[in-house]
Amino acid sequence: MIVKEKVAAGVLGTLLSAGTLAGCGATPSTTSSSGGSTGGTVTIVSLRGTSGPTASLGVPGNNALQTEVNALNAKGGLLGKKIKLVFLNTQGSPNIASTDARQAVLSYHAAAMFGGVSSGDGVYEEAVAKKYKTILFSYTFSDAVFTRTSDFTPYFFSVVPNTNMEPMAAALAFKKEGWTRIYTISPNYNYGRAEVTGFLNALTKLGVHYTLLGQQWPALGASNFTSNISAILAAHPQAVYGGIFGTDLVTFTKEAEGYGLYNKTHFVAQYGAIDLQALGNSAPYGEIGYARGGWWTFNNPKVIAWAKAYHAKYGTWPSSFTMLGTMAFDAWVYGVKTAHSFDSTKVSQAIAGATIPTLFGPYTIRGCDHQAEIPEYIGVLSKNPGAYYNFATYSPTFNASWDKIEQGCPTHQ
Repeated sequence: MIVKEKVAAGVLGTLLSAGTLAGCGATPSTTSSSGGSTGGTVTIVSLRGTSGPTASLGVPGNNALQTEVNALNAKGGLLGKKIKLVFLNTQGSPNIASTDARQAVLSYHAAAMFGGVSSGDGVYEEAVAKKYKTILFSYTFSDAVFTRTSDFTPYFFSVVPNTNMEPMAAALAFKKEGWTRIYTISPNYNYGRAEVTGFLNALTKLGVHYTLLGQQWPALGASNFTSNISAILAAHPQAVYGGIFGTDLVTFTKEAEGYGLYNKTHFVAQYGAIDLQALGNSAPYGEIGYARGGWWTFNNPKVIAWAKAYHAKYGTWPSSFTMLGTMAFDAWVYGVKTAHSFDSTKVSQAIAGATIPTLFGPYTIRGCDHQAEIPEYIGVLSKNPGAYYNFATYSPTFNASWDKIEQGCPTHQ
């Protein structure tokens, strides 16, 4: 068990609360979504890996959608129709994700799709959304290329901090602690590479003059990190930025403790609720964790009741992506109600630039690139005595404003 407080307890709370930006997105045209008079059903499809290396992130997201659909249907549905939720398992494979996305549109006539875990899957899912003009929400894959590109897809919405926003949170921690001799480890695919690029760019934006001592690029789903850990220790960095996540992060954390890594350097990584539950008292207390949907940092009776209800039903606490999946579903429901239609074009236009009310507080989806302006949560991992759940939490006090990350919106050609 790791019991220490290496980093000052005053590191980093909720951040990245965004300012208001004018809409500048492309205008969508037609859609393949279902609609019509009251009665009957409308289908939405979840495209997530519920087996393979992304399962620990995929399953809680599906649970979130099912919970919301059940609650909505119990109240009479949406525009007089019951919502049917179909789950397609991408198995964390981009090829399967591509097939599943086409099946969602062509076989199930999905009114909306809720996208997968990895950005590798997302590339194919977004292409299908664009081709068939069907709304796609991501609340897990986060590569900024999906919204920050001239090849803008007006049917795609990102309800997750992207690979510019998230690394900035970590970079602010590095700056605050004065860490300049650094090392990175991240999975070897587009998300992992983009996350590290975003982190290094963020350090530069913040004026941090750093020395990059080395980088490790393990495969997603690696079962052993011995060689990676040995290379990190041999370089003697002040701190390590970890882009690894999920079961990879849990495996790395346990192996790193065995090698004494946390006594020799600092480590900053994406420790969310699922990872912290899996680690229990093996969590690296005193290190810095960040997460995209930090519901367990809320001292809000309604959020606590939501988490308790989820725990009672599924036997585990929600993940970050349970929270973000709920927020993505809220956006679709808001768009349908506002447009009074299931038509993807009308729903897209209703959501773009809107402020969405949710259990976790309102958030805005920018009109220009469909990126949600939502917080990243970051802080020192600490014990959580007397809490409603029995895993590590964050000790947050630091905030950063949106304009430290990016200003304005791109012009889409």
